[in-house]
Amino acid sequence: MSSSKSKLRSRKPPKRRKRPGDAAAKKPAKIWPEKLIGAKYVRLLEKQLRTLQDEDAHGNRQLFLDDVFVAYLLAFFNPTIRSLRTIEDLSQTQQAQKLLSLDRICKSTLSDFNKIVDPESLVPIVQALRGQLSRKQARINRAENDLNEMLKQTIAVDGTFLHAVADVAWAVANSNNHGATRHRARLDAQINVSTWLPEAIVVPEPGESEADSAIKRILADRIYIYDRGYSSFALLRAHYEPAAGSDEETLKVKASFVVRYKKEGANSPSLNAAVDQPLSAEDHAAGVISDRVGYFASDSAQREGISQIKLREVIIPYQDNGEPKTLRLITNLLEVSAKTIAVLYQHRWQVELFFRWFKSIGHFGHLISHSSGGVLTHLYVTIIAVLLMYLHTGYRPSKYLFALLSQVAAGAATLEEIIPILRERERRNELDRASAARRRAKKKAAST
Repeated sequence: MSSSKSKLRSRKPPKRRKRPGDAAAKKPAKIWPEKLIGAKYVRLLEKQLRTLQDEDAHGNRQLFLDDVFVAYLLAFFNPTIRSLRTIEDLSQTQQAQKLLSLDRICKSTLSDFNKIVDPESLVPIVQALRGQLSRKQARINRAENDLNEMLKQTIAVDGTFLHAVADVAWAVANSNNHGATRHRARLDAQINVSTWLPEAIVVPEPGESEADSAIKRILADRIYIYDRGYSSFALLRAHYEPAAGSDEETLKVKASFVVRYKKEGANSPSLNAAVDQPLSAEDHAAGVISDRVGYFASDSAQREGISQIKLREVIIPYQDNGEPKTLRLITNLLEVSAKTIAVLYQHRWQVELFFRWFKSIGHFGHLISHSSGGVLTHLYVTIIAVLLMYLHTGYRPSKYLFALLSQVAAGAATLEEIIPILRERERRNELDRASAARRRAKKKAAST
């Protein structure tokens, strides 16, 4: 990494790095031609920025994580900052100099920095902001029901591909419908469907499948929602652990899952010894046509240790461009209604909305770094920006917030302009939710 050494050359450690607000650069800095958004969010994180300074405050670099963090945060909030070159241009302006501790973030130096950065250094900031949000949400008094409580523990899991160049080590090469080879880099995400906030963002190992990546990140007492790409016996087994005081073969549920499987056939396992479950009127209303309990008892299931695990199959019909099809869901949630299984799986779409959002608004339509550490650092900063907006506005990320943010990203509006619109939209949504709750209570009272 000779280029990296030339850019990040050793030097005597300074007694104290220049802090924002210190003396101006030797030559007068330029003025960024547009209003710079996001400075107030940088100032909200002064304590965390000092922590980032202390963490790598040795003298062998000219660029530090705190300055990179500030640059990426400003890039998130300003639609014209889309590349390393525009970050370099911004860093030399009067507006940015008030927030940075160096006179210039050189494009090539930032590129080299992304190769050696440790993105996990930003995780404590994410956790601290999530903690603030959790305490804030706990003060909001809302009527709860069993499904809402389940949704708080429900995690939608999926992966997405980003365009990448051929020399990205963790990129996947495949061919499109026209036979042209393209390279794409995969990111895996786990999104809490109640808060729309990511529980985990992962750059997988080269060649690592989505199921294998998910196995590493299963937490106890969660409900994980998976699409067909995750129909792995090993993944199902990972949701169980040995029961206390028993041998390794006696398992208990660690976490729950709802995963979509192909319909029974050569490429999809059959549910053996299946017993039909009665369907309620609510199940029928939700579109459920079959609810069975049985076992995957194939040789592969036995090898993975799940042949003795009782599983549930819920079948739901749907239309795909006018063609009738069925949705086959496999779950270890045995005590809830079939309707609840159907509703839980519908929330898997939240992770698709998240991917659509961060590609268009989070500026991940293309990669500004070709190293996995650089991409993950950029992504963590984007998540932190959303958490800050959540705390500032008082509203969780939603499709309305993302739609309004797209206007900011396009340069058609500012954050200050969209906040009143968002506030009014959320006020109306709250009234609609309250009205719906009163109707449900009235209907329930009339039926008893």
